[in-house]
Amino acid sequence: MKIYNYINKVKKLDILLSKEIAQILLRQGVPFTKSQIEVVMYLYHHQDQVVYQRDLPDVLGITRPTANGLVKRLIQKDAVKLIEDPDDSRLKRIKLMPLVIADIDSRTDAFVKEFNQMEDRMTKGFTQKQRDELDQLLVRAIKNLEEK
Repeated sequence: MKIYNYINKVKKLDILLSKEIAQILLRQGVPFTKSQIEVVMYLYHHQDQVVYQRDLPDVLGITRPTANGLVKRLIQKDAVKLIEDPDDSRLKRIKLMPLVIADIDSRTDAFVKEFNQMEDRMTKGFTQKQRDELDQLLVRAIKNLEEK
């Protein structure tokens, strides 16, 4: 049963990458957890769009309670704010605070450098073709499992 090998390898890779990301966040003095950073970076990369709190579970692949807890903690840290939708008061838009945007902008080069180094370590000894193939294979495996 090769599926156990796949599960163990993917899980191990996920754990190792998560640890590396946590170390990068620590070195950079980022006051957010890895999960909080995922929300922050999603909002950062979608500043030109309206993002509703209710959409976070789907776009980030997390549960609604987890998303709500992350948003609650980010509000407490003054990283995001919720804005009532003018057309439907039940909907809450989630916006990144300007100070957080400025902080991300100022750290982008340092993060790019650290993430490139992490990727280089992970794919050490790979040719560029093998790096591309790894990415394509992972995307295809995910797509295959998402299909019903």
